[in-house]
Amino acid sequence: MSLKDSLLTKLETQTERWSKQIDSLRADAEHKMAKAKDDQAEAEIQKEFSEKVQQLEERIEDARKKLGEVRDSGEDRLQDLKDRIDEWLPSNTN
Repeated sequence: MSLKDSLLTKLETQTERWSKQIDSLRADAEHKMAKAKDDQAEAEIQKEFSEKVQQLEERIEDARKKLGEVRDSGEDRLQDLKDRIDEWLPSNTN
């Protein structure tokens, strides 16, 4: 597998993980909101989960930008991109 293919796979895999986390967070939020005792509790749950979802959505957007960079880059830039991506991604994916 080429370096470019490896980077694309790594970014796509991480993007899928984050998307699954978003789905899981939304399901958890719905479950907790269904058990909430009042409107204030629902609002707190919504705020907590929406912040987490927003952070993950921002990471996904950044990953998509990096995917575009990798796709458009020549071999001469790939090592630099790899170093930046490895530094940016969570340590469990490097």
